[in-house]
Amino acid sequence: MSKQKQVVYYGQKLRKARLKAAIGTQKELAEKTGISANIISDLERGKRRMSPSWARRIAEVLGGEWTDYMD
Repeated sequence: MSKQKQVVYYGQKLRKARLKAAIGTQKELAEKTGISANIISDLERGKRRMSPSWARRIAEVLGGEWTDYMD
């Protein structure tokens, strides 16, 4: 699997986790995590790689282990 496809896969996983947690918008997740909405958008679209710091903040809001959100 190419790197790009892996990144997109993890972006889709983040989006599914956000919707499962009943967080309907990227902006709402951004407010809850303190990560900018532009970064959340880039992560979900596979345009940016997840950092451990962001993964930890996202896991605190969405649940699961922070490593679940790493690519």
